[in-house]
Amino acid sequence: MKKLLLIFAAFAVAFGASAQFSLTPKDPTNVVWQDFGSSVLGQSNLKFKIDLKDATFGIDLNPANVSYSIFTDDDQIFTFTVDDYGSMDGITEDMTEIPYGFGKHSMNDSIVFFYRTNNENPPFFTERIGIQVYYNFNGTKTASNIVYTYLESVTPATPANATDLVWTPGDGTDWSSKFEFDIIPPVDVDGNALMQSNVSYTIFYDYDKPYTFLYEEYGPYDYLHGMTGDMTEIPFSLIHGYITPGAIHFLHKPDFWRIGVQVYYTIDGVRSASDIVYLMIGEEPEYILGDVNGDHEVDINDVSDLISYLLDNNVAIIQQAANIDGNSEIDINDLTDLIDMVLGL
Repeated sequence: MKKLLLIFAAFAVAFGASAQFSLTPKDPTNVVWQDFGSSVLGQSNLKFKIDLKDATFGIDLNPANVSYSIFTDDDQIFTFTVDDYGSMDGITEDMTEIPYGFGKHSMNDSIVFFYRTNNENPPFFTERIGIQVYYNFNGTKTASNIVYTYLESVTPATPANATDLVWTPGDGTDWSSKFEFDIIPPVDVDGNALMQSNVSYTIFYDYDKPYTFLYEEYGPYDYLHGMTGDMTEIPFSLIHGYITPGAIHFLHKPDFWRIGVQVYYTIDGVRSASDIVYLMIGEEPEYILGDVNGDHEVDINDVSDLISYLLDNNVAIIQQAANIDGNSEIDINDLTDLIDMVLGL
């Protein structure tokens, strides 16, 4: 039966019997919203795949007869206006139906760019965005379903990892040590350009500890142009005056055994992050002074464990880490010194 239907369909297409028979396009697939901008500035896109086949019989569709529309929220059709999109090739009048191949990204996937500007605040959709495919043949237009993707399930594009990490130890004088890395130009993991105003990064050292740039050390020198206070997350706009690669100078040679960088991309308060990419610049220590319990942190838990140890509660500790004053004995003086360490005194 299916074979007979297919033969009938082929004859119908061949002889233009569109009044009795029509082809319906398949629903678009791989519909993904990528938010590369904010609610007030930026360029974002909707990625999708259109299969140029009839939904019922799998008959090839003529790309010249395929088009699509974008829908938002309550099935509202989106208009590509000349004012906003006239710079894109092919937009010569306001359009709600876009020919297949317009803004085509690759042979298998298409991409539609959206400009989110001050004229669109809030953005042109707040809950969902979708696409519907049409097939126009001999004056008859058929349509797929509208396939939606939802804003609530969207996260910002994931920034690519930093590359080309280089550590220069320097001679111990001010600013002589330097950490270099490349995040220019900032792109996502697929190589798409990111809005620089939405990019930031944090420097990490040792056991995933974020480095704090103290304003009293870095601010007066205007090293990070625009610092207003202590910072652990640095906006891309404040990166030191290098075109490529990025470089961070340190006021004094820090006592690190590894150093790394993580890149962030933030959209409307939602942030995605690259991996922390590390560079080994020394040997990992056998223990950390004050890290009594060996969890790579010096905190109140270490104080609690050291108190239990001193009270002979059979608590296992790292002896070298607990000997704060270095006199080879673990006693109340070490506890006092550890409390000072935890309090930052």
